[in-house]
Formats: sequence, structure tokens, C-alpha cells
Amino acid sequence: MNGNETSGYSLQREIIDLLLNENPGLSGSEIRKAGGGVVALVLSVEKPKRMRLYRLAKELKFHSRHCAAQVVAVTMPTAVGPAWEVLPLSYLQSLADEAADLKSQHRLEAALRPRVR
Repeated sequence: MNGNETSGYSLQREIIDLLLNENPGLSGSEIRKAGGGVVALVLSVEKPKRMRLYRLAKELKFHSRHCAAQVVAVTMPTAVGPAWEVLPLSYLQSLADEAADLKSQHRLEAALRPRVR
């Protein structure tokens, strides 16, 4: 289950040792602090405004149940290179669920607002 380019992100599993070797912006202590393990998920945010939150929440839920990963390394491109943040999978999953619920709530509120005629 990987997000494609139309989802605004990609989500992949990666062996932590390889991830650390390929990305000097990450440190082993950050990964250990977030939960450690042998495998991590890498969330590459390509287009933040186009992210499909429902799909991301669903994929994170799947990985939390069926994958050995405990941490997610989130990366976003910046002008000086990629920026990294390492988070526990459970925390990112709860944030994605909350964001999807909030988006649904805003849509419902907009649909229920009286329209000016």
C-alpha cells in the first residue's frame, strides 16, 4: 500500500540501518527515542495541500496492525534539502485520524449551513 503521486505523499517501509546510511539528516538516537526497531516507515510529503488524509489514515492503520515498524520518518523537500522528523507510528496515526475526522466535520457543517438565495 503506497500513496501515489496524486495523493500528495508516498509511504514505504525501509530498514533503519539503510535509512540512516542514505540520509545523514537522520540520527539513530531520534529513531530510538521514537520507538526504535529494525524497520521504519518513510512518509515522503510531496504536496502537503493535496494530501488525501483518509487514505493516509487508512494506510497508517494497516501498517500499525501488519508491519513491524514502530516509527515513521517524515520527510519534506525544502530549499536547503530534505527536512526530517521522526515520530512514533501510533502518534502519527492518531494525528491523521483526527485530521480526517476534522475534515469530515467541516464538510458536514458546510453542507448544513443555510444558503443565501
